[in-house]
Amino acid sequence: MRKKLLTLLLVLSLVLSLCPAALAAEGGVRETDFFTDQPHADVNYADMEYKHIDSKPILEEMDTIRELLADSANAKAVEENFNKFADQFLEVVTMYQLLNIKTYQDVTDDEAAAELEYTSSLYMTVADALILFIQDILESPCGEFLRKQLTEEDLAYYTEYEALTEEQIARSVKETALQNEYMSAAYQVYTAKYEGKEWDNATLEQALADGELDQETYTVISRAIAKNQNAALGDIYLRMVALRQEIAASYDYDNYADYAYTEVYQRDYTQEEIRSFHQAVKENIVPLYDGLYPLYYYNSGNPVYAQDYSGDIALDMIEPYIGQLSSEMAEAFAYMRSHGLYDADFSDTKAEAGFTTMLDAYGAPFYFNSPYGDLYDFSTAIHEFGHYNNFYWQKTGWNDGSKSLDIAEVHSQGLELLFTHFYKDIFEDEDAALTVQDYLMLNLSSALITGCLYDELQQYVYAEEDLTLEKINQEYCRLCKEYGLIPADDERTELYSWYQVPHTFTSPCYYISYAVSASGALAFWLNGQEDYFSAVDDYLKFTALDASFGFQESFEELGMESPIDAAYVEDLGEALWEALKIDERLNTLPPDDLTGVEWFAQEVYALYVAGMIEKDENNCIRPYDLAIWNDAVALVEQLLDEAPAAKDGKTAITRGEFVRLLADELELEDGNVSPFSDTNDGAAAALAEMKVLTGYADGTFRPDQTISRGEMWVIVYRVLNSIASELLEDAAA
Repeated sequence: MRKKLLTLLLVLSLVLSLCPAALAAEGGVRETDFFTDQPHADVNYADMEYKHIDSKPILEEMDTIRELLADSANAKAVEENFNKFADQFLEVVTMYQLLNIKTYQDVTDDEAAAELEYTSSLYMTVADALILFIQDILESPCGEFLRKQLTEEDLAYYTEYEALTEEQIARSVKETALQNEYMSAAYQVYTAKYEGKEWDNATLEQALADGELDQETYTVISRAIAKNQNAALGDIYLRMVALRQEIAASYDYDNYADYAYTEVYQRDYTQEEIRSFHQAVKENIVPLYDGLYPLYYYNSGNPVYAQDYSGDIALDMIEPYIGQLSSEMAEAFAYMRSHGLYDADFSDTKAEAGFTTMLDAYGAPFYFNSPYGDLYDFSTAIHEFGHYNNFYWQKTGWNDGSKSLDIAEVHSQGLELLFTHFYKDIFEDEDAALTVQDYLMLNLSSALITGCLYDELQQYVYAEEDLTLEKINQEYCRLCKEYGLIPADDERTELYSWYQVPHTFTSPCYYISYAVSASGALAFWLNGQEDYFSAVDDYLKFTALDASFGFQESFEELGMESPIDAAYVEDLGEALWEALKIDERLNTLPPDDLTGVEWFAQEVYALYVAGMIEKDENNCIRPYDLAIWNDAVALVEQLLDEAPAAKDGKTAITRGEFVRLLADELELEDGNVSPFSDTNDGAAAALAEMKVLTGYADGTFRPDQTISRGEMWVIVYRVLNSIASELLEDAAA
């Protein structure tokens, strides 16, 4: 008997320490040497001014220089003038980015939006002219200096390039105009009428909080608002899709998604090849998310979620730890802050977005975020600095390519994951640190899921010949069921909220980058559980790779598996489940009907995490239900590994019957004197002597009264506690 009890007592003590301790920061700056120095202007963002550039003088001067190309004696003059044009091109790109930032900072600035359309056209015109100028130089006797700078792949690109048509440039400008229209429309307040009253999301939320609406009515009105916003933004989206199909056709692609995969994002996999990844995520990551969500939800009331991390707050929090990862990262971080190259403050006119861009002419990255006012802003600060650090060390010459967005997202998500190493110090509390890690892991598993979902949705959108808004809403609903976002048996056939993802409008076919990159970034975290700084070095090596490396090729270069391989995703799901101790930690979460305020909460929760109490299919333990003999027998069997004889299993058991059953099975001697006025039962007396039974305030025990499941569990807990005290006294003696 005692052996079984000791095992239970050991389990009860261990469940209090199931959560892994966060690792402490080591302190100091960690010197690294992974990156090549790049030039960075000593100019503050506040002093960087947008200026309107006229393309006509640039194009005319190019034509003037063309007259020199026939004579090799002019090679030096051609080289000098070409370098000037290259600098002008970088200036055009930088002006576009400065203006783009401005439109994100104030979506109500119509003048900036109109100028952005002009600058978009300017960029296309100058870029096209510069490439044609390069073609002419390469074909001339003055082109040797240029051939020395280019790879064979570059040479093939420039010599085979075909000039943009006026229609292609016009479509690009129209696309920018549609994006501006979307940003303005997304900023508007949308409403729905219900029983004669006009509601928007703000008034709806307030009414729910004030108790003026029940949850069912709230849901009805919320869906009506979403449907109206879906109709307004959906109209813009359908026009965007039609235009983008025209853009793809102008480049000899049958499908815009194929065009985006190949030309815009330069992926080293196709739409067809990524579909096995979609399926692997459904099978292996959706269950992971379902396991993580209860852990997140249970701790969603933790104050760490609702704190303000906007502006400099999050940056101040993470700054002491950047140098502990890498002195080179610390340099990039210091440059960003000292030159004001970020905007993460609140503003009523900001677009809801977070991004990092490169101001090429200055060699200066810029970080933008529209804060939400919660933990998301802390996570975003680290995420965007992952992008920032990469940009800071990236070459910005006229012919220097950018890394694929799939790779860029590994830089950001990988840094978020590696920062979990410092959470305990940052948040100064182990529970808070674990809570934030759960939040991050939930977000990344969500990124895998939604990245695939939205990729499937856009593959459908750009493949459907007779596209309508109704079809998009229906396909989105179907996919949400497949990816577990809503129950498979949900009666709805249309869902409207796909419009909430800005990338769908502004960066079509981007979202799969979040999924494949999260898949790869998580490998660094898993490796870091065994050797943290080795994983950090691998991450830095990955970030420092040349832009010529493709996404899968980059992982191959480090001896790592392809993140989009279905077998890898299967292993990833299993490894994360084990590393995050999801099974063990789920067992520590209380049932839905144990809130923690009940008089029996502590005792019942202890038995629950010890495995002595099981939840039903509704995640409940029903502590207020009357206990039946089956309940009592099963509980005593948990104690002794032996089922006692019992009456009819479905008959309610009384307090006196349960006490007698327990005393007999524990082989307790009857007590001598009962402290209760309504019973002389020796079993009750024995348990009272052990301080297991206290009875009621009037001095009675009420042996003939039925006992609830919760009362029964409290008695057993007290028995275990009494035996534990006895064992400790024996050990001390």
